[in-house]
Amino acid sequence: MLCPSSSGPYLDNLSEELRSQGIEVTFIPWFGKQMPYSLLRLMWSRARGFRVMHMNWMPFNSFWQLRVTTRLTKAFGIRTVWTIHNMAPHRVQFGTEEKDKEAMRTMFAWADRGVVHSVRVMEAVRAEYGDGLPLDVIHHGSYADRVEPLDQGEARRALGVPEDAFAVLLLGPNRWNKGIRTYLDSISRLPKGFIGLVAGACPDPGIRDLILDHKERNPGKFMIDLRRLSDEEVAEYYAASDILLMPFERVTTSGTVIESLSHARAVITTDQGDMREWVRNGETGFLVGSVDDIVAVLSGLDRDVARRMGANGRALAFQRSWADSADRYASIFRELGRSV
Repeated sequence: MLCPSSSGPYLDNLSEELRSQGIEVTFIPWFGKQMPYSLLRLMWSRARGFRVMHMNWMPFNSFWQLRVTTRLTKAFGIRTVWTIHNMAPHRVQFGTEEKDKEAMRTMFAWADRGVVHSVRVMEAVRAEYGDGLPLDVIHHGSYADRVEPLDQGEARRALGVPEDAFAVLLLGPNRWNKGIRTYLDSISRLPKGFIGLVAGACPDPGIRDLILDHKERNPGKFMIDLRRLSDEEVAEYYAASDILLMPFERVTTSGTVIESLSHARAVITTDQGDMREWVRNGETGFLVGSVDDIVAVLSGLDRDVARRMGANGRALAFQRSWADSADRYASIFRELGRSV
């Protein structure tokens, strides 16, 4: 049982590979949004013979949902695996940061096995929450074998990006922790010839206002598209850009960073969580610590070098397949299923 059921490419790819390896898969909806249906779905799946629930992220919005689900899984002999994609929710989820940490501790006490995507994160998790939960390191699969990079010239013409500009992409400006302020300040300080591409849904009015304010104060420096994008449009933006800049304020794992490398686009980001597993300084991108760092790196970077780093990133992404990840997960699921 994979939970939550609607969470984008991570579970889509993982479930496809698990099924190809003989694992029967069903989905449990997000408990915080679809109670009591999610509980009914959980019990129905258990009655059908499913014995293991694999949780991704923290699919609850209140403690009563978490506690009820914990008790039910224990009462019905359901074993739980938790993939700790993030050491803290992207935004406050249980009312305060202190309550979020309490919820994380409850998850650690509940789960039978935990999964992280790097040794570095495993060490950080143990330092923060102790070593009571057995942890496995399983890499996050890439998308290199599932996407084909588009022609940059065609993408630029379709989107109206100037042919000779060095285009720096920020994809998905929906949360402050993605480093929205740092991105905007960095692009504003770059010399002539650079342009910032900001694309993707932006439901937060404060973020939207800040983006539009920077565009107004820096004519010709930004191209803004705050619509919800299709997969095809996302691919166009990767192709039209020269590099992805995601200066996270707080992150453990980023699907966008992995997706960018899969599309052969180098990445500039901060040195947190799993980032150094994917972004290697001067090889697949750069790890930075400030606006000054970002401006210095980009000002000294030409498009040919960025293109070579993007090719290196795609080659690295090809080494980390969903088939390998699913094989590791399948071993854990079978082991726990036999112990029910």
